[in-house]
Amino acid sequence: MRSRAWSVCRKELRDALRDSRTIIAVFVVPLVLYPGIMLLMGWIESQNKKDEGAMQVRVGLVGEAQLPGLVPALKSMEGVTTVSLDRVPPNLESAGVDAVLSIPPGIAQSIPRGDSVKVELLYKDADHKSSAAEKKLRPALDEVRRELTVLWARSHGAPVAQAPAVAVETRDVSSKAEEGRFMAAFIIPYILVFMVAAGTMHLAIDATTGEKERSTLETLLATSTPRRDLVLGKVLAVIATALAAGLVGIFGLWFNFTVLAGLMPALSSQSVQLTIRPDQAFFILLTILPTAIFLSAALVALGCFARSMREGQTYATYVYMAAVVLGLISFRQLGAPPMERFMIPILNTALLQREILTDTVVPMHAAVALGMSAVVAAIMFVIATRLFSNESVLFRT
Repeated sequence: MRSRAWSVCRKELRDALRDSRTIIAVFVVPLVLYPGIMLLMGWIESQNKKDEGAMQVRVGLVGEAQLPGLVPALKSMEGVTTVSLDRVPPNLESAGVDAVLSIPPGIAQSIPRGDSVKVELLYKDADHKSSAAEKKLRPALDEVRRELTVLWARSHGAPVAQAPAVAVETRDVSSKAEEGRFMAAFIIPYILVFMVAAGTMHLAIDATTGEKERSTLETLLATSTPRRDLVLGKVLAVIATALAAGLVGIFGLWFNFTVLAGLMPALSSQSVQLTIRPDQAFFILLTILPTAIFLSAALVALGCFARSMREGQTYATYVYMAAVVLGLISFRQLGAPPMERFMIPILNTALLQREILTDTVVPMHAAVALGMSAVVAAIMFVIATRLFSNESVLFRT
């Protein structure tokens, strides 16, 4: 690497570290803001579940006399008040209830005949209290099924007083470490794309358009340093801040989910262990490097083309939004993605990182993703160098 390019890189990094906006964008926001928001969302969800359990709800019953065991079962539930209704109301608000359990008439005769019957629980998922009532009444629906089973069995001569205690359940046997690996594979690729894109924006525009506005770019161009080395130095500085923002963001996620969540009683049972092995961290860094070069070179090129900081920031916002959208698309991917998705810059990086974190790397996927990312990064670097060398573009008004 040419020493002059390193000199430009060091100069840009020194300038960036003197700017409080860069410090906030690269270190404070990835470490505190975004991981903190995700932790806060988890805490809010846990509090909502707690509030739902303590909420008092009113449930309307239509035809409950046909199932004698239903009312005692409902009255035994904490926070549930029953209201007898003659018919299903046109809306829940007019009846003053949060949900309505409707048992069709003649069910005692329909079951022995083998007719189809339908018991309905009417509620509004858009209403928080009504949705809480539906969750509370799920055991009551099991009681309805048991009573109907007994009714059907008796109609066929079975001497039963109640349905046998048959339990068909699901049980998640994932350990916290396994949940952590799943969460890491789901979140970290997007966070890295997000943080790298955010970390490149300010410095790339400030190192080009900002220097034009401060009239310091002319002095830099007057030196004997080749334009290629100037561009390379600026791109290296932007890459360094982008990678720092990504790594700080991942550390912030790990700290918030693993350490801080474990210290909070409301979240300790929901915390996961976000762990990354050293070999995984190395390969993730290897995959993010071409994408960081591509984004850095693209933003430096746009900074050369832009007339003002405002125009440059507008262009950078478009690039940032495109990167975020491509990162979000990786959330949609379930199972093995098709090969053509590994040819799309940024998206291919997120998909490959997910394979790395789940130990399911397909060699051809890795080769295509890294090769395509390296090609587009090289092309964008050449474009940035040519724009930086064309003073009619660089100083256009």
